[in-house]
Amino acid sequence: MKKRFEGALATPIKSRELPALLAEEKLAGLLAEHSKEDTEKLLLLCGHYGIAAGDGMFYRLALALARDFVPGFQEQKRRGARSKWTPFNKAALVVEIERIVWPDDRTHGVKWAAMQLAKDEPWRSFIKERESDYTSPDPTEVLRKMYYDFRNDRWANVMRDAFKLHEHNGEIPKWESQVADFVNNPHPKKVL
Repeated sequence: MKKRFEGALATPIKSRELPALLAEEKLAGLLAEHSKEDTEKLLLLCGHYGIAAGDGMFYRLALALARDFVPGFQEQKRRGARSKWTPFNKAALVVEIERIVWPDDRTHGVKWAAMQLAKDEPWRSFIKERESDYTSPDPTEVLRKMYYDFRNDRWANVMRDAFKLHEHNGEIPKWESQVADFVNNPHPKKVL
């Protein structure tokens, strides 16, 4: 994972070319200036990576940099099937449940809404496939649990706002088409 650097860490150092004929005291001063600049930037870099000052801080910095930029220091990527649950379809589920819940009626709450969605497409087909993260023989329970796990996520709030925009513009069929796409195509090859 590459890091973005700002401020002094984004500013290149001065040229380190040394003139051929330079008095010894001027050479020592120039080398000291270079060393000071390098040390200041290394300390800033430690701060950027959250490395506290102390013994071994430059060793920890070297490891942090190696983990970011050298493949041999990076964790092996997990192999196996990707989860069909993505932030998009989880957030869409949150909105869809909240759309059909009756706020002042306990018999028509989240569980009831999940039961309604589990009966209808695209959710019925989506839940039919066995999911390792949320294995349950009851599709309603899978949707109910996912709703409660994700309802406070920032992506759920983004999706709520997207729905409100569609609702305001009178584009509910377009919204429903997008929800179906999030559910039926959780890992699109190309995202616009």
